[in-house]
Amino acid sequence: MKKTIKMSEIHTFTVAPGVELWWLPTTKFHIARLEVNFLTPQHLPETTARKMLANLLQRSSAEWPTEALLSRQLAGLYGAELVARTTILQNLNILSVAISSALEYQQQEIFESAQQLLWNCLWRPNLDEQQQQFAANAFQIEQVNLNHAYESIADDYPLQASLALRQLVYQNVRDLAIPAFGTLEQLQQLTPIQVRQQYDNLLKNNRIIVTLVGAVPTKTVQKVLTALQNFSPRQQKIAFQIKDLKSNSPKPLQQTKIEPLQQSQLALAYQTSGRWSVLQVLNMMFGGDDQSLLFQQVREHHGLAYSIYSNVNTYQQLIYVQAGVDGSQVSLAETLIKQQIARLTQENLTELLHHAQLALINQRLELADTIAVSANRLLLKALNPQAIIDDQQYIQEIQRVQLADVQAAAQQLHKIAGYYLIGQDKG
Repeated sequence: MKKTIKMSEIHTFTVAPGVELWWLPTTKFHIARLEVNFLTPQHLPETTARKMLANLLQRSSAEWPTEALLSRQLAGLYGAELVARTTILQNLNILSVAISSALEYQQQEIFESAQQLLWNCLWRPNLDEQQQQFAANAFQIEQVNLNHAYESIADDYPLQASLALRQLVYQNVRDLAIPAFGTLEQLQQLTPIQVRQQYDNLLKNNRIIVTLVGAVPTKTVQKVLTALQNFSPRQQKIAFQIKDLKSNSPKPLQQTKIEPLQQSQLALAYQTSGRWSVLQVLNMMFGGDDQSLLFQQVREHHGLAYSIYSNVNTYQQLIYVQAGVDGSQVSLAETLIKQQIARLTQENLTELLHHAQLALINQRLELADTIAVSANRLLLKALNPQAIIDDQQYIQEIQRVQLADVQAAAQQLHKIAGYYLIGQDKG
């Protein structure tokens, strides 16, 4: 059996108010990963600027002012990988910069050099000669790259439907209605000076949680702690909070858009209540994999969907359904979706329950083989003490779910929003 993560292995260090290190000294991976997470309250107008900043920090620095030069430096560390991203987690916007590398190679300490590269990129960004803004060439390249990413959404109809549904669901919580990668409108108004201001705010005001995964020597941990002493954020009490949707609408929110497309997109949001483990199992039985009711009934048996699946948001206790269907079959497809919810509330689906539990456990253990996932779980635990990152505890919670629990949650499922991207022939 695969080795699982144990809470007893985790070491925590508080460097200063608002600056902490979480270390998992596991021997499971042949590499180590150091990730610096900068946390600030999610604010809609700043979302794209933080995404742009993450991209700039990832691809160049003052010492290596082009992506090619930085890539060459990483290649010299035997394939070390530097990545940066932004994530919206409820009330938080998290900008993460991480490096992964081998611990050593031929008696050369690779991870020590990788760690120094990460600090170099963070502390010495690619600014202009006056140090007032990000270098114009680097900014323009990232602006073009992000612009192309936004333009590609025009051809990604499932993503369009998903983003539109997100806006409906979070219409009363506007800061969450925007994706973490921002918007084209914000990008067009963004300047190199504004991104430099975001960088200054990052260092001065963001809470900092660093995760370290790997069996590194204690001297490496000490070097990380020494480097973290350079940070002294002013905002030290930024805490994770689950957002309330604040919906007062007695009827589901709906929006329809008609486009000259061959395939239509149906995106629905349902709300319920229950333990996180119950909602995970419910989602897997409903539309979480190819044995689920939605896949087997709507797609396979009735042939009404090119694709159909569901996913779960346990924070707001939401189940999302998305399907690609023929424009003339949208109403029938939604009727069949309702029928599957009814089956979940009434039928003896014990066999499907056991399959869902096994699928979730296998999925959990497979993801545990990824060092980035282990790092992310450390971050979640740092933010929310109730978060379960111990694999054995997760397995026990999933196995504890009974059919009656799933039926009770299914009975409370009610539609709160629907987005319909209806395709019609161009003729």
